[in-house]
Amino acid sequence: MLLRLVLLTFAITVIQVTAIKQPRSVPKYTEWRLPRWVLPRHYKLRLLPFIEEGNFTTAGQVDILLECMEPTQMIVLHIADIRIVQDEGLQVHDLIESRRVPIQSYIEDKTRQLLVIGTKNETLQVGKYYKLSIRFIGQLNDKLNGFYRASYTENGIKKYLATTQFSPTDARRAFPCFDEPGLKAVFQITLGRLKSRKAHSNMPIKRTYPNEDLPDYVWDEFDKTLPMSTYILAFIVSEFEGLDSPELELQDHTQFRTWTRPSAGKQTEYARILGPRVLRFFENYFNISFPLPKLDMFAIPDFVVSGMENWGLITYRETALLYDPVRSSGAEKQRIAHVIGHELAHQWFGNLVTMDFWDDLWLKEGFASYLMYVGLDVVEPSLQIGQQFTISETQKVFEVDSLMSSHAMSFPVKKRNEINELFDSIPYSKGPAVIRMFAGFIGQSKFQHGLTFYLDSKKYQSAVNDDLWKAMSNQSIEALELPSDITTIMNSWSLQTGYPIVTVRRNYDFQSAIVTQERFYLLGDRNSSDFPLWWIPLTYTTNFNTTFQAWMMGTEDGIELELPSTSTEWVLFNVDQIGYYRVNYDETNWKLIIQQLLQDHRAVSTLSRSQLIDDSLNIARMGSLPYSVALQLSSYLRAERDFAPWFSALTAFNYLDSMLYHTASKDKLREYIKWLILPTYEQIGFEERKGDSQLVILNRNQIISWACRLGVSECVNNATSLYKLWMAQPDNSNWVNSNYKKEVACAAIANSGDEEWDFALERYLSTDLSSEKEMLLNALSCSNSPEALNTLLEWALDANSGIRRQDSSTVFRSVSTNPLGSSMVFDFALLHWDEMVKAFPSLNILGRLVEAISKTLDNETHLKNLVTLSEGGRGDLGTATRSVQQALERTRINLEWKKRRLPTVTKLLDTWFRNQTFS
Repeated sequence: MLLRLVLLTFAITVIQVTAIKQPRSVPKYTEWRLPRWVLPRHYKLRLLPFIEEGNFTTAGQVDILLECMEPTQMIVLHIADIRIVQDEGLQVHDLIESRRVPIQSYIEDKTRQLLVIGTKNETLQVGKYYKLSIRFIGQLNDKLNGFYRASYTENGIKKYLATTQFSPTDARRAFPCFDEPGLKAVFQITLGRLKSRKAHSNMPIKRTYPNEDLPDYVWDEFDKTLPMSTYILAFIVSEFEGLDSPELELQDHTQFRTWTRPSAGKQTEYARILGPRVLRFFENYFNISFPLPKLDMFAIPDFVVSGMENWGLITYRETALLYDPVRSSGAEKQRIAHVIGHELAHQWFGNLVTMDFWDDLWLKEGFASYLMYVGLDVVEPSLQIGQQFTISETQKVFEVDSLMSSHAMSFPVKKRNEINELFDSIPYSKGPAVIRMFAGFIGQSKFQHGLTFYLDSKKYQSAVNDDLWKAMSNQSIEALELPSDITTIMNSWSLQTGYPIVTVRRNYDFQSAIVTQERFYLLGDRNSSDFPLWWIPLTYTTNFNTTFQAWMMGTEDGIELELPSTSTEWVLFNVDQIGYYRVNYDETNWKLIIQQLLQDHRAVSTLSRSQLIDDSLNIARMGSLPYSVALQLSSYLRAERDFAPWFSALTAFNYLDSMLYHTASKDKLREYIKWLILPTYEQIGFEERKGDSQLVILNRNQIISWACRLGVSECVNNATSLYKLWMAQPDNSNWVNSNYKKEVACAAIANSGDEEWDFALERYLSTDLSSEKEMLLNALSCSNSPEALNTLLEWALDANSGIRRQDSSTVFRSVSTNPLGSSMVFDFALLHWDEMVKAFPSLNILGRLVEAISKTLDNETHLKNLVTLSEGGRGDLGTATRSVQQALERTRINLEWKKRRLPTVTKLLDTWFRNQTFS
């Protein structure tokens, strides 16, 4: 108690003398980006966080070494939610002449989060160095951004830690700084802590010494960092315990440790084994050693994203790092591997070489996503993750990139809120899809050497889009006989919005085809003046024994090709969907493909079968292919047993199911899907078998989920009886195979009542395994009770409900996937819009929620409400401006689909229901 009083008294004393100085005249600066008049070279930062109930503040001082690049009487940097100590709290010193520079005024521009400092009748001179010193007070907020507090319960005691999430623009909430990625500097960090806690930052501790003012506290001074950006800086003060990796032979020059709350230490074993192996793989792949002496991975109880690549101190949501071999599923294990691989790839792409500004976010996120697949295919081949690329990245991002309101991979940012909006599927999924296509036509060896050259030539610096393509152009490209230089080819993909649909119209008499390109739109009524063209690496085959290649120029919308097929043979383009484009054919070629699939689908590769399903149903959705053809092709699925084609099919069927949910044809569609799925369900079974591969396990997950959703009696009975067993034995972790807990719990709650729902809620509140909490939130969202779903939504925004802030977005997304709940979530979001904006201020979380809850909006009331929202009628759009525009477009697309396609689909389903055929 005495310690708390001392801390509280100290904080109050400091706070009482803090205020923004009232300027005599306000320096004028009108831009939202920082000027380059002075540049930061070195930060000396000291922070003392108080982590006690009633006092979550931080006392800090930062000294910034500045180099003057242009004559100026103004210093401009970032600040947010920080109070500067009055009078002597801000000083500027001329280091050459060893004197203080008089300050006329300074002001905080809260709208643009800028601190503007004006000198008094003195111009800072080019080539000279100055020291900017600021003493300040910050807050350990509970909003999961900046320097914030997280909590957990151990042995019945609530405990706190202080941690960071600075990306993309929240380092300024921890200390005044030049918070742009291109403004790299060296950081020297000192953190204060209670003796009973541990402090961590990007570098190892250099020394620990007493705090003379607070005897229960000490200071930890850390080694200087390498030149780095503010957004990958990190600090943590906690009572966590760390475990070394057992892969000792991989730690010859990098100490690798994993940290978590003490009770969860055993759940780090998988991460501790996998992490060093992936790190060593990337060192060998790039031929560039990890440059830091240590790498810590932290599992944070309250964390807004899956992982954050802070250099040498990577932070994770617990579900992305902690794995229990008994209670965690294969899908959860894969997620952990996925996030670890992604964050470790960032240690080179993002940390060693950083995009100059957020315009080129894809330069780090696209490569981290792509290289994750490359690394895990070698380090953890049992996950078969490379075979999931097409459905997880290419097909996933096709939907949003089919919108007129999509954006290019490299996209100019015009205001601060647009930075957060960029963190969508374009950099994260289109980026790796385009990189995969590029690696495919340049060759893996040249691609790998090009990456090394790029990283070596730009290390500890920042880069732009052109820097990458120029580095790649140095790899003996002439021998590839490309139709143009790499920059020209790849700018058509990185600087243009959208992607092409390639249409192949065959001349069966002359064994040739006219191949054309145009941008693929889901909305038929589009701007006719928008005719972008791409440099497209075409691949095609007639038997999968030989793949042919050709180029479609970015200067032409059509070419003629000779084909190696006779008039009775099919031809298939974009083999294994390596290219980032869709393909349509004349109806005869489609029917030849369908005939092949019905006779022997394995004559077509698995990934190409997935592509055919995805392309055909989406091209039919936008109106360029008759639905009769697409649905007839899908009928081969009765013989399909592989994961990827089924994933593509069920994704497309999910859209149809949502569009038909409130129509008389819903049951006929579901009968058709059930007819397709039953042979696979009967063969793959409800129970796991010894030796099942990861893809078989994942396939069983989705087949069970849909079989129960479609009312297959054996599936529903199995799910409900297993769940009853769990209710009778709540502490029995083996009530069902961990791989299928999510699907079984969802099906049981969807087909049961209040007792089952209440049990899931109780387990959510009591379990100590984060992945199980996430599974149970998903299960609670499967309820068919509007009251239960509405209660869940209300709790998601209630800080006292027991649902963690980090899990709120999970609730909204999960309820939105329930056909009963989709409109409920939208209505709830409109009613509580201002609260949503405040609850999800960073990293486009709100935008992703808007995307999730708007995919199935399909009536005029939805459209009217979205128009009101987009025009500001319900308040600030926060970080969701683009997502609201995309929601508007999606709703118009859905309305158009119901008007133009629904009658056709209804007639086709009627025909199939009578005759089990679409012809």
